[in-house]
Amino acid sequence: MKYTQVRSFHAVAKAGSFTGAAKDLNVSQPTITEQVKELEATYGIEVFNRAQRKVKLTATGRSLFEITQRLFGVVGETESYLRAAGDFGAGHLRISSVLPFFNIDMITAFRENYPKVKISVSSGNSATILESLLAYESDVGVLSDHDPDHRLYTRIHDSHFVVAIVSCDHPLAKRKNIHLADLDGQPMVLREVGSNTRRVFETAIVTAGVVPDVIMEIESGEAVREAVAIGHGIGIYGELALPSDPRLKALPIVDAEMKVNRYLACLKERRNELLVEAFFSVASPNR
Repeated sequence: MKYTQVRSFHAVAKAGSFTGAAKDLNVSQPTITEQVKELEATYGIEVFNRAQRKVKLTATGRSLFEITQRLFGVVGETESYLRAAGDFGAGHLRISSVLPFFNIDMITAFRENYPKVKISVSSGNSATILESLLAYESDVGVLSDHDPDHRLYTRIHDSHFVVAIVSCDHPLAKRKNIHLADLDGQPMVLREVGSNTRRVFETAIVTAGVVPDVIMEIESGEAVREAVAIGHGIGIYGELALPSDPRLKALPIVDAEMKVNRYLACLKERRNELLVEAFFSVASPNR
């Protein structure tokens, strides 16, 4: 087995095209194509279905890609470790997070201890972050409540309540708090299905028999705030994650304890990786 052939296969599978793989590896497309063909010929297999314009993995290719994801995850881990060990903390830490601005405190504390480490932060809901960790596309995840997964190491970082948010000129803005029944039939702007804030809220309203009028679903907490601020409806938001905004009023919901936990997560097999362990230690120093 030649490393270059496996690397080319992995790059094509990850990029979804031979052109994208060539760009990612900084080699010519014919080189990528030839190396994949050699891999297939050597083992008498077919890893890509080329019948259509878009490259698709065969069943064999999908199984091989699962293996190469682990392989190149370890390669990346090795490189990060060597860089960190050899340059007093240099390296690259990839963080995938719900509401990235909510995690600036963790990142600030980490950079104070490891100023040479490059940090990349991507965003998404908890389901997306789990996928990113399992695909070795992120080193550390910061996510909300999730189904247990034996492949992950997780630690509760903190908890916060879910509150309603309204624009300052909304009729409910005069109130100090509300009941779930106040939301019955009300126009609402919610996060997408898969968001834990939405899951906690929907569990509460089903129990209470409340049926709001969901007029908009948005895959972004920031966009939910903007939609609420300009008057599209009532939103639901994590209390500690809500930034100061004079256009918005937060309303505690007094008859429902809707709470969301925030977790730090990584793959169990990567728990002791130098930068991952360092982030866990700095982000939760007393745990």
